[in-house]
Amino acid sequence: MIATAADGTRLHYIVEGTGPPLVLVGGKTSDIDGAWWRYIPVLAERLKVVALDNRGTGASDKPDTPYSTGLMADDALAVLRDAGETSAHWFGLSMGGMVLQQLALNHPEAVRSLILGATHCGGEHPYTGGDASRVEGPLRRYASLYAASFIAEHPDWVEEDARHFGKMPLHAIVRQDQAVKQHNLCDRLGEIRQPVLILHGRQDRMVPVARGEQLQRGLPDARLQILEGAGHQVHSEQFAEVVRLILDFVDAVERRRT
Repeated sequence: MIATAADGTRLHYIVEGTGPPLVLVGGKTSDIDGAWWRYIPVLAERLKVVALDNRGTGASDKPDTPYSTGLMADDALAVLRDAGETSAHWFGLSMGGMVLQQLALNHPEAVRSLILGATHCGGEHPYTGGDASRVEGPLRRYASLYAASFIAEHPDWVEEDARHFGKMPLHAIVRQDQAVKQHNLCDRLGEIRQPVLILHGRQDRMVPVARGEQLQRGLPDARLQILEGAGHQVHSEQFAEVVRLILDFVDAVERRRT
């Protein structure tokens, strides 16, 4: 399916399942398949799942013009409306979580709840790099994404993930990176009133767990779930547990709404 953004950018998305709507927004460079191939079949058993390719990725257009998390939040809203919904639960990873913070501020009526995975509110933060010394062979390239212990114990799982990772043109990578670097909503988190579930891997070296704790302190109605043995790919490394947390959280928010 294709939705059209205000600037004419064509945005590819898919819809699976029935139930309360949940929109999936991936991180930098990830497309629908790369981020959500494990998730969509499982979540669609109980929810109406909408997943989009951010501008610059997958089958969406890849304009070589400035990107921002605010612009991509408007993209996500265009997809939501094209999918026939006016509000939804939203699950965003890394950059996707930044997009959703902006969405909740700019379009609060479209947000029933937020699930923020491996993300932060902006500004400078330390990146310590992957612990590649504990990883041997070709999987060393993923040491910044996964906990070293997870790569060592589950190499087949990581290899299967890697087969789904997509590619995008260099200019689009640069544009998404610029959007991330310009994002800073730390002083506005208190304006986000919807319930929020924060998911963070204890061993995340790209976005340290302290940034998840910062989100929890700033958001009025937020719960932080720190998952052990997981890095920046926490949604993959702790797949079964994250699915359970998402479904329980959405169910609880829906009960509160009614």
